[in-house]
Amino acid sequence: MVNTIGPRKLRAQKWIDNEVLKDSAPYVPFRTGNLMRSGSSGTVIGSGIVKYNAPYAKQVYYGKHMNFSKAKHPQATSMWFEVAKAQKKTAWLSGVAKLMGR
Repeated sequence: MVNTIGPRKLRAQKWIDNEVLKDSAPYVPFRTGNLMRSGSSGTVIGSGIVKYNAPYAKQVYYGKHMNFSKAKHPQATSMWFEVAKAQKKTAWLSGVAKLMGR
């Protein structure tokens, strides 16, 4: 398979993937850190797909497993990407536009 993505687009995609992980981190429930680390291990930076691959990630994300402490992450919540997006969407779009030369 030939990679047809241009260098600017790839650089922008890598940047946004990293930003999503970084900006979502304060909202990811944290007990041992496994769930948050699973975002890094489950994501291929540059793919455009940020995936938390801990076995329980989906249940926690959709609020079906809510017995987590906020001691280490006071802003922890379900649907952490949506919360981060609400806070950072404008900055994400601006950063991507800059990297794309717009």
